[in-house]
Amino acid sequence: MTGPLDESPTMTLDRLRDDRSLTPDDRDRLLAGLVERFPADRLVAAVRERLGQLSGDDAETIFRLVEAYGDETLYREMATAVAAQTNLPAERAWEALSLLDAAGMIEAEPSLLERWDDLNEAIDGDASLDVLAAQLEEEADGPWLALQGLGGVEPEVRAEIIAGLAELPGGPGLVEFLRLLSFAHDPSTRWAALDALEDRSIDDPAVRNAWQSIARSHPDPGVVERAAEKLEDVSGTAIVSTREAAPKLVRSLVTAVDGEGRSTIVLAAREGDRWAGAAFLCHVLRGIIDVVGQDGIGDLGLNEAFEALNEQSRCEVTEDAHDLAAGLLAGNLSLCGPGVTPALRYWIERTAGPGFRAHAGEGLFGDWDPSSLPFEEMRDRSRAVLEACPDWADTSDLTSDLAREISLREAGLEPDPKRDAGAYRYLFEHRFASRIDLYQRMLLWMAAFWRAVGNADLGQSSLALAWQLSDAQHAVPSHPFFVELTTVSLDRASQD
Repeated sequence: MTGPLDESPTMTLDRLRDDRSLTPDDRDRLLAGLVERFPADRLVAAVRERLGQLSGDDAETIFRLVEAYGDETLYREMATAVAAQTNLPAERAWEALSLLDAAGMIEAEPSLLERWDDLNEAIDGDASLDVLAAQLEEEADGPWLALQGLGGVEPEVRAEIIAGLAELPGGPGLVEFLRLLSFAHDPSTRWAALDALEDRSIDDPAVRNAWQSIARSHPDPGVVERAAEKLEDVSGTAIVSTREAAPKLVRSLVTAVDGEGRSTIVLAAREGDRWAGAAFLCHVLRGIIDVVGQDGIGDLGLNEAFEALNEQSRCEVTEDAHDLAAGLLAGNLSLCGPGVTPALRYWIERTAGPGFRAHAGEGLFGDWDPSSLPFEEMRDRSRAVLEACPDWADTSDLTSDLAREISLREAGLEPDPKRDAGAYRYLFEHRFASRIDLYQRMLLWMAAFWRAVGNADLGQSSLALAWQLSDAQHAVPSHPFFVELTTVSLDRASQD
């Protein structure tokens, strides 16, 4: 791990959240550096600012800091924050609730105890395996509930649970559960499910159908080959790939991306008399980071569920741009890491169809040429993009400190890139330089978004800026995008 020392706890937490190249040792060193370099009151203040956003990769460090420095007040604030974040990934909720339980604070919020009990049901020994197996066979939403619960445990434990289930005499529900897990992004979970499925008789129609689905739709060629070989052992001929019927997409919604690269895609689809709706919570660098969904029968509840799935969004949205929603979802699916909930595949199939595949989002920009816009227009175009995305202004401690210095030195004057060149350069080198990939992906998302809503001017500006930031010669503090971003951020900080 290289780079300058972070100037504040917030900067270190940002790096832990956004830098996907960090190894476990890197993360341990960053946590140790936080404790060594900053006093407890600054660390607690930084933690308080982030308790409402525990879905990022900085959450584990936040939990450790709460454990080290938390008093009853901080634990109560954490309990309130966790209770409000009903869409937390199950594994993250498990970590948070484990910490609150150890501190004797699990009952600080009534809803937390119920969540804690639900998460424990999936990993409570052999008796719970029997209950889980029965749930898979007897309840219509059994696979979804089981997948959600399984996401709350460590991959090693998850594999043990899958192996334990495989020893039970389950029926079609268990087979479907294993099939869905075979698409898990975590390798140990995926291979445990495949091994468990392979132990079941191929003469069982449910098992044979599961292998056929895997052979048709799985993104891993090795898994497809394994499924095809399994089917050949029975039929003597290779599986013929056919398209599986997809549900009919009836509503979709895509939000603009916020200043930290987060966004939401909501899909609602019908399949016969059943409907399903799901909100896919996305990050432009990490892909789909969580999913929540609802389903039902007939017409009752679909529109209400669709609205509820996006009720927390404060960003600009576009509805029923189905190609945009599908393209961005496919692109985010290609970015998912092993930490994503194993329930993801369930909601992908229920809303986008079993044949839905990850890809790079081809076709989202039409025939736009990002090199066609003159560079001398980029200053005005950067300003227009940032005016349309006001929450992209940086709110880090470093920006606030620099804004305060400028205000004291130049009372009443707005930030100026020439007069305050040193501050502009410093903010770029110690903040924006490590976030260039993030901004590039944010700009690409918005280019596709604005093209879909018919705002060609903003869309082309955003695409051209993203294209330029992919070139190292433009990754400099004097690039118009970073000049305007610095001005907007310093100006916002001086007004707060």
